[in-house]
Amino acid sequence: MIVEFLNAIDAILWGPPLLIGLLGTGLYLTVISKFWQVRHFKDAIKYCFFKKSSNEISSISKQAVSPYKAACVAIAGSIGAGNIGGVASAIALGGPGALFWMWMTAIVGMMTKMTEVTLATYYRKTDPSGEHVGGPLFYMEKGLGSKFKFWWIFAIVFGCGLIMQLILAPEAFTVGESLQELTGIRAVYCSVFFCIMCWVVILGGLKRVLDFASFMMPFMAILYIVFGLYVILTNIANVPAAFALIIKSAFTPVAATGGFAGTTIMLCARTGIARGLFSNEAGWGTSPMVHATADQNHPVEQGMWGIMEVFIDTLIICTITGLVIVITGEWNTGEAGATLTTRAFAHSIGKFAPYFISVTLFLFCWTTVTGWFTYFKGIIEYAFKNKPKLKKFFVKFLEITTPAYGLMIAIMIDIWEVDLANAWLIVDISSALPTFINLIVLVLLSKKFIAIVKDYEGPRKLWGLTEYDKVKVD
Repeated sequence: MIVEFLNAIDAILWGPPLLIGLLGTGLYLTVISKFWQVRHFKDAIKYCFFKKSSNEISSISKQAVSPYKAACVAIAGSIGAGNIGGVASAIALGGPGALFWMWMTAIVGMMTKMTEVTLATYYRKTDPSGEHVGGPLFYMEKGLGSKFKFWWIFAIVFGCGLIMQLILAPEAFTVGESLQELTGIRAVYCSVFFCIMCWVVILGGLKRVLDFASFMMPFMAILYIVFGLYVILTNIANVPAAFALIIKSAFTPVAATGGFAGTTIMLCARTGIARGLFSNEAGWGTSPMVHATADQNHPVEQGMWGIMEVFIDTLIICTITGLVIVITGEWNTGEAGATLTTRAFAHSIGKFAPYFISVTLFLFCWTTVTGWFTYFKGIIEYAFKNKPKLKKFFVKFLEITTPAYGLMIAIMIDIWEVDLANAWLIVDISSALPTFINLIVLVLLSKKFIAIVKDYEGPRKLWGLTEYDKVKVD
């Protein structure tokens, strides 16, 4: 009875309500900002990748974090197993047209991500040690606190929902299972190795996580892009037909062929929208917590990094995976997940494909776990913001235990043979609830966001200030 009830709740939350909420919020923010992410996309690229100061700390304090490093943690945290296996599964279920819907949702997702990052930077605070802290919990309190008496309910649901992602983390087992297929070593031992590598980074605290991400994110992204482009170029003759198939399949049903079961337009759109929005985490409220730590002159500057986060995750990494699968014809073989991606890459890189996908999966999950550590750290910093000793204790506790939860899950599955299906239902529900909360808050604070954007484009009263919450731009 309980399992059936959880399944019903999960189906409701992760069905049309959440998809409409995510897509609708992105469209709303896009319209009221007059398609800011499209009009200023060139400016965002120029600022993030070609402006010298974007990769440097403006040295307000020794604790300052550069916008580039904060963005690297956020991007590395969003690029994960879903970019390899998730995209493949979406295409295997919804057909090639699912990739088209990923592109469409990425465009509006850019605006959602920019909004939450901008608000997180605007409403952040500087703690006694000189570190910037912020995120959805802060803009819920400061943005909604004066207008809504029960804002704290939003904060509790959001925080508790994300903490569940820490307790039931799947990355260690996912990597262990992948390495077992490649090496023959039992999955749990591979999971132990993976967790040790996570500890090596996390035990160094925020500074080491930032340094690790700023090196690893460009390295792993470029590595995947280079090999993906190689597969695409070696099958260049199939590219025009692949694009035609992707667009056609997005608007017409696809009949069963080969191992593909066939799909409707609704299923195609649903799987594409879900994978596009969930891979880049636009609307989840996670990455704003690390973006808010950046030493930035204006909230919109960090918001532009939010645009680039979605662009890199979905329009580059997910697109590479999707195109490789479609142009090689593997999409209709009946395979799914990382296996499908491996078979597609094997068309051009042969027997090296399983090694490449396993290594890439390891790197993607490695940066995801270490990146999400900063999100959990952000929740603790908010919960104990007025109790520095307790905050220090729980942050240290988090450093020690973060990889242990994933390892415990791997042990339960591989050694104890525990069926965690019900646990995954709880995780799904607990991740949907904070997302709903964050989307509601973004809509309620949309007027403030537009005011901040107008300030950036106009008088820039905020320019050069770091305590954004002390400035009124309404």
